[in-house]
Amino acid sequence: MQRWNVSWVGRCSACGSWRSELEPEIASDELQQLIDTGARANGLREIRDRNNAEILERIGRLVPLKGARLLDVGSAHGWFLEAAAAREVHAEGVEPELRLAEITRSEGKTVRDGYFPDVIADDERFEAITFNDVLEHVPDASGAVAACADLLADGGVLSVNIPSATGLGYRVATLLARVGVLGPFKRFWQYGLPSPHMHYMQPEALRRLVERHGLVVRSVTPLASIQRSGLWARLHTIRRPSPISALAFAALWLAAPILNRPRQSDVVLLLAQRPARTSS
Repeated sequence: MQRWNVSWVGRCSACGSWRSELEPEIASDELQQLIDTGARANGLREIRDRNNAEILERIGRLVPLKGARLLDVGSAHGWFLEAAAAREVHAEGVEPELRLAEITRSEGKTVRDGYFPDVIADDERFEAITFNDVLEHVPDASGAVAACADLLADGGVLSVNIPSATGLGYRVATLLARVGVLGPFKRFWQYGLPSPHMHYMQPEALRRLVERHGLVVRSVTPLASIQRSGLWARLHTIRRPSPISALAFAALWLAAPILNRPRQSDVVLLLAQRPARTSS
């Protein structure tokens, strides 16, 4: 692992992916209070709905959705569960942030408290398992993918959308950090928040990780990473408006079409399938 001027992060010289030494502290009330949950929801809802629809459409090309059993890991506000249920999917979530899980359950969605795969029985099987902006927060990403390979039904689909180390925004933030401007870089890593990013993977590294656990990758494609609608709220999830945040908003608003181009997007979607189990 190559080290540089930011001590808590390093880059793999072999695969080009990044790994942090940040510690998740989801149970910390003090850190949770740093987040304006209303601003987070207002800032993310529209782009998440847009991407959720595309993800479900792509999963549906690989496995029939109607009546399928789907597990959404890190289900948060339950937006993906809601979109899946609208397609007659039997969807349930897993969420370690207990207050958020309780709110989602109060809206009629099925959510298990705790961490994946600890709260899943060994003999359960799912037609689809999804990680929507979640795998980057998991310290043991390889272990999570291995668990998915065991829990997927034959032909079942693993869907992972994750921030990409090849995205233009992350590359610009990295360049700025190299010259001492750390603000954007820390924001990409969610530094100082309850659930920081543990990984920024290269798409090919993610592909190899999934294939290493016996899954067959069907596609690796970019998703939209930013949307002008809701951008102001998204920028102020963890800070109050200021002249600097206003400048950041203006720059991102202008750059949004560029940042969403396939080669520049900071979000990548991987879909893979579980081959049929061989009888012994």
